[in-house]
Amino acid sequence: MTAFALVLFGAAAAIAETVAVIVNISNQQKSLSVEEIRKLYTNSVLEWPDGTPVVLYDLAISDPVRQVFSESVLRKAPVSVAEEWAHLKITNQAKNPPIAIKSEALIVRKVSRDKGAIAYVSLEAARQKEGVRIVNIFQN
Repeated sequence: MTAFALVLFGAAAAIAETVAVIVNISNQQKSLSVEEIRKLYTNSVLEWPDGTPVVLYDLAISDPVRQVFSESVLRKAPVSVAEEWAHLKITNQAKNPPIAIKSEALIVRKVSRDKGAIAYVSLEAARQKEGVRIVNIFQN
């Protein structure tokens, strides 16, 4: 039984290490580079090229998918990113802070309904979901 549990845990960890960045299907962006995603998630770019305001979604700080995203894209631990956003909010410098959502399914649903939305979820959560397009994939 323990060996079976370890195999299942290992498979779950492998899935959690593959992160997909998603946008609404009507977004004109077909792909985004790491640098473009970083600019969106660091207050540098606030609108899509067509003028639509960007809506950012984040997972919970403890989520392993957020860990991969933060380290791969933002080059920081999720706690450090959250602290930076908190400082920006306190000093009124946060132009477009991410909205934290605990559920990948809810994030996918929100992105599918909002033309300006961008988020990251596990590849499994993003695959073949109506209303969203994968614009980049990261693996830890």
